[in-house]
Amino acid sequence: MKPATDYIRHTAKLARKLQMDAAMGGMPQPDADFYKALSKALDEIAAGLEQLSKTE
Repeated sequence: MKPATDYIRHTAKLARKLQMDAAMGGMPQPDADFYKALSKALDEIAAGLEQLSKTE
């Protein structure tokens, strides 16, 4: 079974947007959506690592 990566990719997209805002001279302000996606992405990473360790 392939691990889920939707939230990981979504968080990466939000992080790139924050970086671009900072590069354009803006003040990067992570919002609630960023932190929600980040926590879910970390859950996906943890689940993927657990799944990987079970197969070995």
